[in-house]
Amino acid sequence: MIFNLRLRLAAIGLTCIIQPLPAQDLLMTTLTKELNREFGQLKKADDRLYYMSYRVDDITTYNIRTSFGAVSGIDSSRYRIFSPSVRLGSYQLDNTHNAGFGQFPGTIPVVNDEDIIALAVWKNTDNAYKNAVQAYEQVLTNKKVKAAEEDSAADFSAAAKVVYHDPPLLYAALRPDVDALVKNLVAYSALLKANPDLLAGVANIEFKIIRKYFTDTDGSSIIENSTSTWQSVYSITKASDGMELPLFRMYYAYEPQGLPSRDSVLRDIKEMSTTLTALRTAPVADPFVGPAILSGRASGVFFHEIFGHRLEGKRMKSDFDGHTFKNKIGSPVLPSFLSITLDPTLKNVGNTEVNGFYRYDDEGVPAQKVTAVEDGILRSFLMTRTPINGSNGSNGHARTAPGGIPESRQSNLIVKATTSKTAAELKELLRKEARKQGHEYGYYFEDVQGGFTSIGRTMPNAFNVMPVEVYKVFADGSPDQLVRGVDLIGTPLSMFRRIVAADNTVETFNGMCGSGSGWVPVSASSPAIFVDLIETQKKSKSNERPPVLPRPDLDDASH
Repeated sequence: MIFNLRLRLAAIGLTCIIQPLPAQDLLMTTLTKELNREFGQLKKADDRLYYMSYRVDDITTYNIRTSFGAVSGIDSSRYRIFSPSVRLGSYQLDNTHNAGFGQFPGTIPVVNDEDIIALAVWKNTDNAYKNAVQAYEQVLTNKKVKAAEEDSAADFSAAAKVVYHDPPLLYAALRPDVDALVKNLVAYSALLKANPDLLAGVANIEFKIIRKYFTDTDGSSIIENSTSTWQSVYSITKASDGMELPLFRMYYAYEPQGLPSRDSVLRDIKEMSTTLTALRTAPVADPFVGPAILSGRASGVFFHEIFGHRLEGKRMKSDFDGHTFKNKIGSPVLPSFLSITLDPTLKNVGNTEVNGFYRYDDEGVPAQKVTAVEDGILRSFLMTRTPINGSNGSNGHARTAPGGIPESRQSNLIVKATTSKTAAELKELLRKEARKQGHEYGYYFEDVQGGFTSIGRTMPNAFNVMPVEVYKVFADGSPDQLVRGVDLIGTPLSMFRRIVAADNTVETFNGMCGSGSGWVPVSASSPAIFVDLIETQKKSKSNERPPVLPRPDLDDASH
């Protein structure tokens, strides 16, 4: 191992020359040493203790923010979040049962002092152990007084020992060219300022460097480096009826130099600005039930929200989850021409860098490609080290935001169609189906800003995908018409049956998913799909009028 302390005997005598560990390696050495010390002593005091792990996210960020051509903020930071996990009981039943425990993350000072790091680790581990004791006692009490649970699988499972260390990060080499980034962002937001219809014109960038540490009492030791860059351009306008109309352009790359060229982004912003002006006077769409096409990006969000969350195995441990697909392995759940994989080992889908890449998950298990649906048949769930009835063992999809409790989460979702049509053929299918159903038009969903879904039992299982650019496609072939105020809604099982066809071009939506264990990076790649029956509702809106006063930079009286 390149991180081990190395000793050399001098050529003369017995002098030992000790090469000091790099600062980044000292953290892992201290974590491992303290884990072994504390586990050994706690085990002597409490023989119910059977497993512990330490996780640290060492995060460095650079942020630049601009508004209407002016810099509004530049900052950078570095911090470490420490997440200890303490398990009492046995693999079959422990203090984490049905997520019946809290997480007590802490911070570790960004120093290269073993004593200071060890003190922070000790204090947070003590808190975690005390919490685990309380949680375990509650679990045992609940077992005595509550009815038997639907899922009788164990609370935890063994995993193979893993040793993997990325080399130390060269922070100086990774530092972005802030001046060049500022110059681009100022140009982007200044272009939005030129449009008098816009109420905001924001261009931001966040470059994040993460070095993740994981060590456990099974002997695993993992250090993984990652970088991510998010560049966002945002603007908003307001219609005369008070409806707020936002549009976004998001760009993702592993490092800033991988972002699209300045000229390419400026073209996108000009197009976005033009669309925003058109949205101000676009007609408000009425509620609708009929055929529609979802673009590749919109379909990606659709499958992530409505399908992907129902594949997350650990959710199915709970009696409060809807268990949409729990007993459906081997059964058809999608049309036979569709397959879905989730693959965190991919760094690119086509030519697009994807946000859901990682080598090891947050329980120390290697990332794995999971074939969830094959030719319409459900094959597998996304699993952590928490089994469920019928599925045992992790497939590398335990994920969490720094400081959270790992849960089954998505990674890079990829939808593939074995048969496809061209975009023009898909549009003709839409027109034909609209005529068949007696509609003057169907809908084309060009872009979305996100969505959400409910999967529990205490409320109806439904979804809401939030489009920001929607067009009416007329059955008689008239030019498409931009509309506003549309939300795509429905219930999942009925919607899956309405997918009729897909086109032959894959698009990717990179984003962050903020489900139960916090915000984690994901992507969703899909062809456009044609659905013969969707339901829309009117989007909620503000009743506030547009600004009464003109923008000061556009007010002739102020100059």
